[in-house]
Amino acid sequence: MSSSRIGQRIVMSTQGDRWMATVSSEIPAWQRQSLELWFGAWVALGAMLGYGVVSFPGSERTFYFICLGFWAFFAFRAYRAVRWRRSGLEVIQLSPDGLELRNDHGTKRGRAGVHALKDVEPASVPEPNPRSLLESMEQQFWVVGGDRIHLSIQGKTHVFGKQLELHEAQQLAKVFNQRLTKLQKKHSAPGD
Repeated sequence: MSSSRIGQRIVMSTQGDRWMATVSSEIPAWQRQSLELWFGAWVALGAMLGYGVVSFPGSERTFYFICLGFWAFFAFRAYRAVRWRRSGLEVIQLSPDGLELRNDHGTKRGRAGVHALKDVEPASVPEPNPRSLLESMEQQFWVVGGDRIHLSIQGKTHVFGKQLELHEAQQLAKVFNQRLTKLQKKHSAPGD
């Protein structure tokens, strides 16, 4: 079994016909601590809104209840970000059995999407648009998103490589495409 790295977050390993890349969700400690501190403050705000729901009558209660609904939406998103940054790992695996994409959380394996090799087209890395506010927001450490690498599988786009630097994403896509082409040629049935 051989392994190699691209940058600090990507580890690739090869064992026979099986190739796997993992993309860590690691961020600097000060960013993770800031995110967790912000989440703690958000939970405290939720407790105050909950107190308002049970303490005030009539229209004031309605106001606090509506605010609590908005709070819950963002609390869920913040929880996902904290959980991802603590133990998230993207797993991309190519083998004769097909392509497997999944997001793991610590020791818990994510739900895998498995696709036949013949249905997978080469990966691409679209150039980022520096003028796009949405793209800029997707690359921030408090968001779970910002996938850099795009794959077309039976006409549907699948993405991976959350918040990778452009050069890292391009290197990973290049290696992925080389391995995909090699496996597709080796394991294609005659007459396909």
